[in-house]
Parts: sequence; structure tokens; C-alpha cells
Amino acid sequence: MTRPPRLLWVISFHHACNDGTLMALVALIPILKVDLGLSYYDVGLLGFGLLVTVVVQFLVGRYADRVFSRFLLEAGAIMMGTSFLLLLMVDTFAGLFTVVILMRIGAAFYHPVGTSWITREYSGKYLETALGVQSGVGNFGVIVALGTSGFLGEAFDWKAPCILWAGMNFAAVLAGLLLIKEHQIQTKIPEKTLAPRSMGTLSKMWLLVIPIIAGGALYQVTSYFGPVNLTRFGWSAGSADLVFALWIGVGTVTSYYFGAMSHRYGKYRLLAAGYIASAVAVVLLAVTNEYYLVAPVLLVYGAFLFMTYPALFSMTTEATHPGERGTAFGILFGFQLGGGATVVYLCGIVADAFDNPSYALLIVSLLAVASVGVSIRLWKQNGRATR
Repeated sequence: MTRPPRLLWVISFHHACNDGTLMALVALIPILKVDLGLSYYDVGLLGFGLLVTVVVQFLVGRYADRVFSRFLLEAGAIMMGTSFLLLLMVDTFAGLFTVVILMRIGAAFYHPVGTSWITREYSGKYLETALGVQSGVGNFGVIVALGTSGFLGEAFDWKAPCILWAGMNFAAVLAGLLLIKEHQIQTKIPEKTLAPRSMGTLSKMWLLVIPIIAGGALYQVTSYFGPVNLTRFGWSAGSADLVFALWIGVGTVTSYYFGAMSHRYGKYRLLAAGYIASAVAVVLLAVTNEYYLVAPVLLVYGAFLFMTYPALFSMTTEATHPGERGTAFGILFGFQLGGGATVVYLCGIVADAFDNPSYALLIVSLLAVASVGVSIRLWKQNGRATR
């Protein structure tokens, strides 16, 4: 790559710690549901806390477009690590929800800062490769969290993963401070730069809104209700988390190769294929619980869904100017997380009413179907020119 790879890997490590910490909490939900007596409504309400991230990351993105600071990543990681230390003292849902809100505030920093930073540092033909790497490393953090948190919680105590991920976030802070030097950073924001108009930026990416919301909803609903659904049929929390780690594991591999696959097949085709596979997969997950069926469905689901994220990042980058990338990615992740949070909350209400989390998976399949239509339109509009 034309830029030193160290910067990309440090930013990506922050991504792994950020998303891994969020997933560690999700992976513990089957255990917390029993230990703290959570209802399906409570589970949905925890997901609804993502709306805090939506608001804060939009503000962070606007700020980063006017006054760029590499220390914003460290600020977010410190809040994430601190929230997981505070989680050690929680013994009620009210306490859990309060700490989750602090964690959501800390989580709001990475995506508008880290992702937009990468698009500014790694432009041109290396952009899609860099976006694929940061997505893949972030997914790797999620795999580790999902594959180990349930087992650690069962083997020791649900607080054990909290200590692990608090330490990981503080390690990310040290890595950023020690390994990234000012002379390695090309991104500079001129003094007194006016923040771009949010509606102007949104108008450039409005057609992406439905796929963005669907991507967030598919990820959140599958993460929150997929493992819980399997535990109804005798799966342990650790086993349920582990099989869903396969889903993210194969997604990590395809994310790393997104750049090459995009050049060969085109990102618009990959986006459409991703939502077709996702729509079919979540319906199958709602109606089956046998390992020999669940595992292959998750492998195919992960392979296609996780390619949609760098595809959407690349499309957003193409549609916007470098000076508005912080705002653009703040909007993107606002819709992704806000839409996902709203859908998770509504799914929690429905699942609680029927006492069956499989309904959540059926509901989110409708969003995937809608995104297929939008993706095909995008491909017809742009795909023939850019593959």
C-alpha cells in the first residue's frame, strides 16, 4: 500500500476492541437473562440503547469534520473500558442499562472517526482493500468475543469477560499513543473549516438508507435473538455463542477479500447477493435448531452479509467529498445502528408477546427483502459502469 500499514492496523485494532466489547455483552445475554431475571422485552430494550450511539456518533462525526483529532479514538476506548469495569458492580437491570448507556457513548467514537480516517488516508485503488481490512479486523474482535464470552461466563462468572474486554480497550489506547506518530498522519483539517450541511450530505446517499438500516438490523437481531432462540432448545449459552461465531468468522474472511471480489464481481452485485442470502438465512434460522442445519446456514449467511458493509462504506465514500466524510459516516452508522436498535426493540416486544424469539428473525427478513429491491436498482443505475 502507498501508506505505511501500521496506521491501518492500529485503527483496525481499535475497531476490533470496540466491536468485540459490544459483542461480549451480547454474548452474555443468555446468562444475564437467567442471573438478572431479564425478559425478552429487557433484551430488546438493551438493544434500543443503541440510539444513544446514533446521536453521539453523529455529533462526533460533525466535530471530526471541523477539528480532526487522532485522540478521539483513545477517548472512545477509555469510555468503553471504564464501562466494562463498572459492569462488575451491576446486580440489577437498572444498573445494567445505565452502564450500557455509557458503553454506547464510548462506542460512538470509532465508526465516524476511524472509518472516515481510513478513507482519507487510503484513497484511490487501495481504498476498498483498506476498508475490507478494517472490517475484517473488527469482525475478528467480534469472533473472539462471541466465541469465548459465553464459555468464560459459564466456566467462571459472567464478569470474567468484562475484565478481559476492559483490558483490551485500555491496550488499544496504549497502542494508539505509542505506535501512531504525528508525522505518519496525512489527514489534516484546515483551521476554521465549516462543518458540511448534514442534509446536503444525506441527499448524496439517500438511496443507501434502506440497505444501511437492514444491515444494522440483520446484525443486531441475529446477535441478540439468534443465540437466545437456540437456548430454548437445550443449547448451552457457550455452544450457542460458538456456532454464531462461525457466522462472523466466515464474514471476517470475506471482508478481507472484499477488495478483490469487488474488482471481479462489482460491489453492487455483491450488495444484492448479500441481502438475498440474508433474507433466506434468517427465515431458516427461525424454523430450525439442529446443529447440522444451523451451522451451514450461518456459514453462508455470514459469507454474504459481511460483504455488504464494506460495499456500503465504499459507495458512501464515492458519493461524498473527503471534507464531509466524518458527517457521512456519522449518518451511515446513525441509520445502521439507529435502525438496528429500533428493529431490535420492536422485535423484543413481539418476542415477549409470543414468548418466542424466532419471530424477531422473521420480522428482520422483511427488511432484507426490501434491501434486495434497492440493491438491484443501485446495480442497474451504477453497476454497469463500475461493475
